[in-house]
Amino acid sequence: MGTNRRYADRIDAQMSKRISEMAIRPEPVSLSPEELDVENDPIKEASAPVPIRTWVRYPETVMRIEGKAIAWTSRAVQVEWTSADGSSRTSWVWASAVDRL
Repeated sequence: MGTNRRYADRIDAQMSKRISEMAIRPEPVSLSPEELDVENDPIKEASAPVPIRTWVRYPETVMRIEGKAIAWTSRAVQVEWTSADGSSRTSWVWASAVDRL
């Protein structure tokens, strides 16, 4: 199968745009302050990070990640992980979504 010479530049431009869009991921969706309710459910900082696996939501998808629990309330956990691009991320998730490793 050969290349499409007539539309090669257009196809290359579309592919470049798709690749750059995939590389720019939005921030994960964290629990809201109302959901955390820290006035009635105070945050406890971890003395040492706890290895975990959890579900993390992004605007367009959900991902199962391995990371560390760094803080928690009775109903929520703040998780930290390294994304595929090497950046460090944090998010608050429901405690029921978290499994200790």
